[in-house]
Amino acid sequence: MPMSQLGKRTALLARVSSSRAVSLALVAAIVLTDYLLPTQDLPFVPRALVDEPCHLLTAVIVLGAYVRWRGRPPSTWFIWAMLCASVAIDVDHLPLEFGSYVLTAGTPRPYTHALWLVAMFAVAAIIAGVLSQVRGRRTAAILTGICAGAAWGLCAHFLRDVVTADIALWWPVSSTGVLLPYGWYLGALLLLAVLPPPRRAPAQPPRRVPAQPPRRVPAQPPHRTALRQSHHVTPENNH
Repeated sequence: MPMSQLGKRTALLARVSSSRAVSLALVAAIVLTDYLLPTQDLPFVPRALVDEPCHLLTAVIVLGAYVRWRGRPPSTWFIWAMLCASVAIDVDHLPLEFGSYVLTAGTPRPYTHALWLVAMFAVAAIIAGVLSQVRGRRTAAILTGICAGAAWGLCAHFLRDVVTADIALWWPVSSTGVLLPYGWYLGALLLLAVLPPPRRAPAQPPRRVPAQPPRRVPAQPPHRTALRQSHHVTPENNH
């Protein structure tokens, strides 16, 4: 797909997600899914089929709040990196499903389900942003959008994970699992869904400098005019 068409579709997605009515509808869909299809006792694949769409909808709600607050959509790279990261992070569960504890020894969830990964992408985005401004490289600007979007997508993922099961957010500093009540997640979603755009000062019209009146040449006094005429001698007066 050409980048121009992808950019148009991404802008449309950002515009639709920024609607508070759409965000509230997505919150209702998530709550209804969690109520009708609890995932705690489901096997891995059925649980993923229920949980991952809710993660994606959570990321769309976060994206809508971001667009409303910012006043314009982020880059195409940012949006797709955010949405992909909000789901792709759960790939780190696969080793445990195949019997390996290489990513989960001593923690309730894989080591990559922690805030250190968010910090890593955030730092990478800052470095890429500085390079894009200093050197003006388009590749660095793209990396900035990808890394920043991934950081936001991970935050959206952890926003839901922290109420579904224990998660060691502070690993490697601490392996203790963090678990919050479901109401915290619901309250955060509602807050994001109704978040209004910030009040911005109206643009001031350009200040017009008043036009200077034309400079008038002062009139000559009558006696000076007569004096000049008296000194003017015609050829006839010389004879």
